[in-house]
Amino acid sequence: MLLKALELVSAQVRSTSRKTEKVDLMARLLRQARGEEIALTASYLSGRLPQGRLGIGWKSLQEALRGLDHTDPPLTLHDVDTYLEGMARERGAGSGSRKVRILRECLSRADAGERDFLVGLLTGEMRQGALEGLVVEAVAKASDVPASRIRQALMFSADIGEVARAALEEDLRGLSRFRPRLFHPVSPMLAKAAEGTSEALQRLGEAGWEFKIDGARIQVHKEGDEVRIYSRHLKEVTERLPEIVERARAFPVKEAIVEGEVVAQGKDGRPLPFQATMRRIGRIQGVERMQGRLPLRPFFFDLLFMDGEPLLEAPYGERFELLTWFIPQEFIVPRKVTGDEREAEEFLLLSRKAGHEGVMAKGLASPYVAGQRGSHWLKIKPARTLDLVVLAAEWGHGRRKGWLSNLHLGARDEETGGFVMLGKTFKGLTDAMLRWQTQKLLELEIGRDPWTVHVRPELVVEVAFSDIQVSPRYCGGLALRFARVRRYREDKSPLEADTIQTVRAIHELENKKGGRGC
Repeated sequence: MLLKALELVSAQVRSTSRKTEKVDLMARLLRQARGEEIALTASYLSGRLPQGRLGIGWKSLQEALRGLDHTDPPLTLHDVDTYLEGMARERGAGSGSRKVRILRECLSRADAGERDFLVGLLTGEMRQGALEGLVVEAVAKASDVPASRIRQALMFSADIGEVARAALEEDLRGLSRFRPRLFHPVSPMLAKAAEGTSEALQRLGEAGWEFKIDGARIQVHKEGDEVRIYSRHLKEVTERLPEIVERARAFPVKEAIVEGEVVAQGKDGRPLPFQATMRRIGRIQGVERMQGRLPLRPFFFDLLFMDGEPLLEAPYGERFELLTWFIPQEFIVPRKVTGDEREAEEFLLLSRKAGHEGVMAKGLASPYVAGQRGSHWLKIKPARTLDLVVLAAEWGHGRRKGWLSNLHLGARDEETGGFVMLGKTFKGLTDAMLRWQTQKLLELEIGRDPWTVHVRPELVVEVAFSDIQVSPRYCGGLALRFARVRRYREDKSPLEADTIQTVRAIHELENKKGGRGC
């Protein structure tokens, strides 16, 4: 398949706001693809590169594009994939210039529209609104397989291209191989926010209440003495967590996949701030030395697989009970089962006194819905916060001169796959955060004017706020009041950021309760 066919469909998808039309356009294109083309088509429409990040910044792209002439033959999808594979293989001294040469050769065979498409793909700036949710529906339509089965397969693969090819070439038979397997990480189940314990009880009834640990999510896979650990982004981090590996090897079970959080502890045994945990987990060199300075404690809370049996469909209450059979109590998250609001409030207070950020409420009969933010899990934190994406930053003034300071904050739009701006803030930023974010945002730069640096929407920041108000200034019609940065969430991807739909729901709830609202 020619790249031109994909680029034209992408442009058509971008030009329509109708979801059904977007799905139809992509489904027709997927039916035309054959073999590996299916996987590449689904991946590129989702704005994903099978090779992952290639280390190509905006300046390198500009260098590759400078003074290009158009040459033949036209690019196929296989050609593009070959060029990207070549770039991914480049390592070591001089690799940057070699990547630019490979990219320049690729772009020289593309026309103007194809170049724009490839640049968007490489920078993560796909604007056609065809992110993974819509592509899932297009794959379902093209293959005549229920979308629910496509989503289920993605729980265990996390590769939309691999799943799309299996669905189109083998229908349900092909999807049957996507199931929980040891050493193949499962996309984590996520939680929705609740205003408080009262709302959580109204929605769940009697529930399992757990301390909400402000640490790093981990998934531990064990088969005999072999243990591997994965992050919430499904990246292996085994070598960074030797103390967790040692404890997991001692579990009296042959096979298991368990989930939990790890948190750095101080000498008094209390949890240290989130940044300390991330500093420890981010360390690749000198792990043993850091292990002594910043020891990690695990808090396990779920069991997804045990001795050959997947447990995702089992009720949460049953999964937790099985977990307690083979994991020592000191490494299991503190938990209480209750339907009484007074007891739930007391448990929340207990969690806060222990240094944690709140509680989780989980439906006792709920399955594990991998990769989704379901209503079976609710998080309750005293502070009102949102996880938003940095879209741009303005240069500071006065003592902040030379640093990127005022952040442009965006919420994810589930309908379009883009981001909707909710306002700006420079509050809550320490000097250390200013230095860090300036360096990081310049690495993500995609353009600038004299005052503002625009960046790829990759960096997630946790923002506290007082309330939400109507604002004609922003296209979403809403803005945060008194927004303040709490911390950066390097453990979260932009796809895990809060949505504009969530923000609208919060605003509507404020109005119903007589809150400040607009």
